[in-house]
Amino acid sequence: MKSLDDAVAAVVRALDFDEAEIARRKDFLEFTAEDIALLSELHGTLHTLAPDFANAFYDHLLAFEETRRFIPDMRLLARIKQTHAAYFESLTAGEYGSEYIANRLRVGVTHQRIGLEPKWYLGAYSKYLGELLPEIWQRLGKDPESFIAAYRALIKVVLLDMGLAIDTYIQADRQTILTLKEYADMVFASIPNGLLVLSSELVILSANRSFLKQLGLTAEAVHSRHLMDVIAVDGLRERILEVLSTGVAQHGIFFSMGSAESNARKPVRITLTGIRLAEEEEEEEEEARLLLIIEDLTAEEKLRTAALESERRFRDLAETANDGIIMVDMQGKIAYFNRSAEQMFGYYRNQILGQLVKALIPNIDSHLHESGKASLSSWEIEGFRRDGSIFPVEGSSSVFEGSMGRFVTYVLRDLSERKRAEGLIWKQANFDSLTGLPNRHMFHDRMEQEIRKAHRAGLPLALMFIDLDGFKEVNDTLGHSVGDILLNEAAQRLIECVRESDTVARLGGDEFTIILGELADLGGVERIAQAILQKLAAPFQLGIETVYISASIGITLYPNDATGIEELLKNADQAMYAAKNQGRNRFSYFTQSMQESAQARMRLARDLRGALADRQFLMVYQPIVELATGAIHKAEALIRWQHPTRGLVSPAEFISIAEETEIIIDIGDWVFREAARQAAIWRTLHHAQFQISINTSPAQYRNDGIKHYAWFDHLKELGLPGQSIVVEITEGLLLDASAAITDQLLAFRDAGIQVSLDDFGTGYSSLSYLKKFDIDYLKIDQSFVRNLAANSDDMALCEAIIMMAHKLGLKVIAEGVETKEQRGLLAAAGCDYGQGYLFSGPVSAEQFEALLV
Repeated sequence: MKSLDDAVAAVVRALDFDEAEIARRKDFLEFTAEDIALLSELHGTLHTLAPDFANAFYDHLLAFEETRRFIPDMRLLARIKQTHAAYFESLTAGEYGSEYIANRLRVGVTHQRIGLEPKWYLGAYSKYLGELLPEIWQRLGKDPESFIAAYRALIKVVLLDMGLAIDTYIQADRQTILTLKEYADMVFASIPNGLLVLSSELVILSANRSFLKQLGLTAEAVHSRHLMDVIAVDGLRERILEVLSTGVAQHGIFFSMGSAESNARKPVRITLTGIRLAEEEEEEEEEARLLLIIEDLTAEEKLRTAALESERRFRDLAETANDGIIMVDMQGKIAYFNRSAEQMFGYYRNQILGQLVKALIPNIDSHLHESGKASLSSWEIEGFRRDGSIFPVEGSSSVFEGSMGRFVTYVLRDLSERKRAEGLIWKQANFDSLTGLPNRHMFHDRMEQEIRKAHRAGLPLALMFIDLDGFKEVNDTLGHSVGDILLNEAAQRLIECVRESDTVARLGGDEFTIILGELADLGGVERIAQAILQKLAAPFQLGIETVYISASIGITLYPNDATGIEELLKNADQAMYAAKNQGRNRFSYFTQSMQESAQARMRLARDLRGALADRQFLMVYQPIVELATGAIHKAEALIRWQHPTRGLVSPAEFISIAEETEIIIDIGDWVFREAARQAAIWRTLHHAQFQISINTSPAQYRNDGIKHYAWFDHLKELGLPGQSIVVEITEGLLLDASAAITDQLLAFRDAGIQVSLDDFGTGYSSLSYLKKFDIDYLKIDQSFVRNLAANSDDMALCEAIIMMAHKLGLKVIAEGVETKEQRGLLAAAGCDYGQGYLFSGPVSAEQFEALLV
């Protein structure tokens, strides 16, 4: 539908409403300047009455059912009254130009659209004039001549308005009719089926595009021609005459149709119905017409033929298929049953057709055939044979549309053999073929489950490794068959000693394991071990032979001794050998882990003492990059130990030992001097402000451990300022802020050596320490950077640290930067420096210099 403005513009165009037309209408009504002057003079005394007129007018409207429906609620009524009061007031306002006319046309179009008939519109003016008459008489001093002149002017305005309203209704109705005709023509033309309108003499009055396309003709070629001169359809004329004579429509008549000039034919479906255009009382005078609807069935015929061919092929394939194929109608009744289905279920086709498919597969989803939904994905279900036996079935389903209707097709496969094979394979893969116990593979699976359960419950578990003492002698003297019997009986005795929830497994040979899970009482482990020793020590009667053996048992606990399966198995194996070495027929707990660890640390400490003298330490450097520019003017010096036999040893292994033995003081001094020497080189060759950070240990600050005065002197000897070195400390050092530590940190400040607080955010230092000890840099710990992402908690923490540091006048270095995204987020947050594998890992001095080029 057109907008209101467009509709008004269309009426203006249709009525040719220009200034001349407005003048002509005024002239015809003899609406003169004197009339306008009289109305303007009257307006001064009447305009205050507009609200009263509106109230009286709508009280009048609400008295009639036909007009009351246009005012649905009181809020709308108030708004309409206000609008109408302005309308009544404008009648005597004295302005009757193009704007006035356009406003009246808008009102007329609105009334036409909402369905307010002209009779109610005219009644409104009658009500208005009737109410206004006494008001005018009273205001003109009861002067008859003035009254008549003013009232005549008012009537002229009202008649001008009424004329505009009537013209608006007429033009708006015409536009609506034209729009509906255009729409009808468009629908007629675009209907996909061919449409023909015929006279009673079968002359073509109208044909749509689809009909013309069906025959390859033009509108000019068919218009006003006799139908039979255009198309060739045997028997159609008789059907048309029958419809014309009886008036009864005929639907869905199949014909073979072609053009009159061609022998080519196509299948069509034709509907014939009579139509009349006159009103009901004029039907006898109106000439009868006929509507032909022609549906081209060529594509449908091809599809039908293809469907029949597809159905034939399907049946040929189905009869030779190895899988059972069953077709079921929408009521769930079997409509087709192939040979393989007969063999699978034990029914002949004639015995099962027409029966419910649930007789064969009771648990099949009944909604599948009722709703017509199906899926090609496979599923497993139970099938029932005629003899009552149940077997596993793998199936899939699909909807099939055939010439006889819609069906669900099931493709079924008997899984009995496959299930038996799978079961055998699974058993062979997970269980010992001799004893029936879980094998090594299943043991690992059960162990993983028990570890998870123990972890959730917070309870330990025990692993026993059992070796049969004397089994080899039995096997060698009495033979493998007797040995196999012994292993079987030993397995049964082990099962009798444990709970149902425990796992007894055979790893191979005469080696067994037992998993005792979720132990609330560790004393139960020893009781079970004693029971196993007693059971296995009892004599075995193997045919005519009586055999005596014993067992050596190793026991390890999770998580006390280890948390991984291989470590636990190794521990239990070692404990078993300890029991065997102690005389057999006993159990032993694994308790060597702490001793071995201590021995390893002692060996490392011994080697560490000579490492410095033997020049086994080396330095590597990791760049600290200025994020804003990408420049490298800083590096962190990191120590590495090149052990003569163990190779490269990580600081994580030897630093704690060096701290405990206080070797760290000499190592730290060596690190400082190496870093200072390298700083002097890079300040000369690359950048005058180059700076190297060194890590220091809290142990270096105890008892004046750092030889800081010697460090200051060494820098002077090299001609280096204090700013060439940054000392990195941990937050833990600040918690132990003794006088000695405080003095050393302040001495660094006085010498110009800057201090960096490492791993910031992971400790518990007070923020007040940042200013008390004159900290220069904060290093954000890599745990915050590792999972850095926009809007994450880590991002919020990093932003807070950076903002706080900058407020305190500190620079910020982010550790562990590995991706461009992390760098971008840190740079956007204002972080000063970044350090991590995105830029470079720790490298030798020579390799580092390549980064500076």
